Amino acid sequence: LGPFVVQSDLSVKRNPYAWNRKANMVFLESPAGVGFSQPVLNDTDYNDNFTTNRAYEFLEQFLELYPRYKNREFYITGESYAGIYIPFLVHKLVASPIANLSLTGFAIGNPFTDNIIDGTGECTSECESALEAGISMSEWDNSDVLNQYYIYGDVCKLQSNNQSKTLIPNKNIRPLTHRGLVGPCQDVYTASYLQLPTVQAAIHVIPDQIEWTDCSSAVTSHYTRSDSALSKYPTILQAGLKGLIYSGDADSNVNFIGTERWLTDEGLNLTVTEKWQAWFGPDKQLAGYTVRYTNLTFTTVKGAGHMVPAHRPLHALYLFECFLYGNRACQSFKYPKDALEYLSGADLGATTTAVVDSSANVWWVIGSLAALVGVALLGWRGYVHHFTSSYTELETKPIGSRK
Repeated sequence: LGPFVVQSDLSVKRNPYAWNRKANMVFLESPAGVGFSQPVLNDTDYNDNFTTNRAYEFLEQFLELYPRYKNREFYITGESYAGIYIPFLVHKLVASPIANLSLTGFAIGNPFTDNIIDGTGECTSECESALEAGISMSEWDNSDVLNQYYIYGDVCKLQSNNQSKTLIPNKNIRPLTHRGLVGPCQDVYTASYLQLPTVQAAIHVIPDQIEWTDCSSAVTSHYTRSDSALSKYPTILQAGLKGLIYSGDADSNVNFIGTERWLTDEGLNLTVTEKWQAWFGPDKQLAGYTVRYTNLTFTTVKGAGHMVPAHRPLHALYLFECFLYGNRACQSFKYPKDALEYLSGADLGATTTAVVDSSANVWWVIGSLAALVGVALLGWRGYVHHFTSSYTELETKPIGSRK
């Protein structure tokens, strides 16, 4: 969802599906210790309350440094463990508003929200025992060749894991779906790109201090996680904010079934105001299903995994912009052609080239990418770019290729 995508040669290409087309985006590295951020020295209280307070302080300081963003409509977005981070932060902002911060709404993708209810959408222990008894040991040992975060996902030959070792020799690889510009090795390319000295110098990273990784084991081992964020929602929903929960339906780790359950009778018990119905992307193809509750919308994204903007970039962009501006407005926007949407047989002539809105009154969004890998905590993996170069220069002469 960021403005650029790293290529296999470690150059960067502009992302036509970037969420900053019509909103100012701020990507926050949080909790402390992820990305290039400095780790916490005293981890006694290294938990979600600590992270909430630090994010709150960041917003206060951000508005002081950039007063032109005061009183503009403000949204908070994120995914995965942001299902904890965001409700905690939004709850604090509702209870203790920041002056001149116009909190308008929040959107969370495939959110880990409740340690118990989320798991009710998974295979039961009885089912797992039956599976184990009915298959051979070799089949059981190779069970993780299926990517639980994206069950349709292609395999990356650059990664050394059971999925790549098993699928590649057997040639058991089918292009079931695509990730737009973001291929299965994107995480490997990004990690390598961010280690380049020229890149670190461009974004003002202190040299030789931190090795960037997509999943911080140090954070995982020291961070105390919360079991649930459900208690934060009653206050949040009474505040009249716009709320969107969305789930890629090909994510089996934080799947949409468990999410629907904590939204309804096993959790918040929200009242349905508009029943389940299909929604369609700008390519006129089925993009998923949606249901509306009081002050909150739940939407599934067809064919997407844990990282919806990576797996279904066009539909994710459309969902995001419709959430910000409303369905009637977003239907008048122009969207990039999605020439890779071969799975659905899309009408490739239905969309046109992207147009970027440069209005001075554009809203702003704080974005977070939180990846829950088993019990591993990645956090709001953000990239705050301080490039002195223009978009045009980056497209013609990528940072990774400069001398």
